[in-house]
Amino acid sequence: MSSLIKFTCTIILLVTAVLLPVSAGGTQEDSVKANDAAEPQQNEQLPAERTVTDMHGNEIVLPAEHAEYAVLGGPISLMPYLFGVQDDVVAVTKGPQKMKMMQLMDPSILDKPAPRTTNGNVNIESLLMAAPDCVIAFEVDGQIVKDHTDIPVIFLTGSMGSDFEVMKNETRFFGTVFQNEQKAEEYVAYLEKTLEFIDRKLKDVKKENYASVYLGEGLDHLAILGGDTFINDWLAAAHCRNASYDIQTAEGKEEGLHSGFKEISMEQVLKADPEIIIINEGEPKDLTEDPRWNVIRAVRDKRVYLEPGGLFIWSRPSIESAVLYPLWLAYHAYPEYFKDVSLEQEFIKFYREMFNFEIDEKLADAVITGGVSQSFNWF
Repeated sequence: MSSLIKFTCTIILLVTAVLLPVSAGGTQEDSVKANDAAEPQQNEQLPAERTVTDMHGNEIVLPAEHAEYAVLGGPISLMPYLFGVQDDVVAVTKGPQKMKMMQLMDPSILDKPAPRTTNGNVNIESLLMAAPDCVIAFEVDGQIVKDHTDIPVIFLTGSMGSDFEVMKNETRFFGTVFQNEQKAEEYVAYLEKTLEFIDRKLKDVKKENYASVYLGEGLDHLAILGGDTFINDWLAAAHCRNASYDIQTAEGKEEGLHSGFKEISMEQVLKADPEIIIINEGEPKDLTEDPRWNVIRAVRDKRVYLEPGGLFIWSRPSIESAVLYPLWLAYHAYPEYFKDVSLEQEFIKFYREMFNFEIDEKLADAVITGGVSQSFNWF
């Protein structure tokens, strides 16, 4: 009798073990599936591609990670460095490649092909040899690439008529392309903080008292940026005004000059009689010794300055000039308001925080005084 009881109990235990998963709300098969679902999918594949919509509304398909770029344009050549993707750039523009400070920050730029020289001049053979996944360019250069190759083009929009808002939007767009939108917002915040700092310092300088500034480029100092170009925003941020404001230059292009520039007469400069003159060629003392120039107020008052420049020339709308040009100009136009500010330290901070590039006071001073960029001649 006891043997029968033991046998019966054993059967009951076995049946219970088999039916227990069912009583919990599922079959044995369901239980296996649940366990499988709980385990991470070791073989799940990440997307191999991603799609970017450019500023013209075109969709460009790129590798999901580490796409290789050709960046055709001077000011935009700084963007990969802001976002830390310079190693993914396989073709560059000749202008930035020639800048001394750019070579210090990235010696490898000299080893990269530079198929683009100036706007509308693209060496297609050199570009094809670089074999980028895509080209980033404005309309003229981008259309040349599109017409002569099968390389996808990320088209940008913009001109010498850009302003601070355009610069912010352009930076955010590159943040999307380079998959680092947080860095884009860090730059925008840095720009806005700098402009607010200048405004606080110069709150007592009223608009009617803004210093008039003449920016004259070229060997004869007569190529100007007019009242419809980005320079007006840069100057106004420094509580200054463009002495060439009444002249329109953003549209069209004069032979031998970069777009956005127009050559004016000496008589027009004399009529403007600016308080400050900024030149990109020669030395300020040259104007003091020139009878055509030494009658102008800025020359008489010894307020002629060599245009600063760093990673790229500053008479172009770039993420570098947007921050540093207004700060530099405000410091020189109104030195009495900046006695407690070290311009060298402000520059050192900018390159460190935005480009992860450490410079010393000697190099910062060379940027401020124009020593870095003087040998670079765009025209």
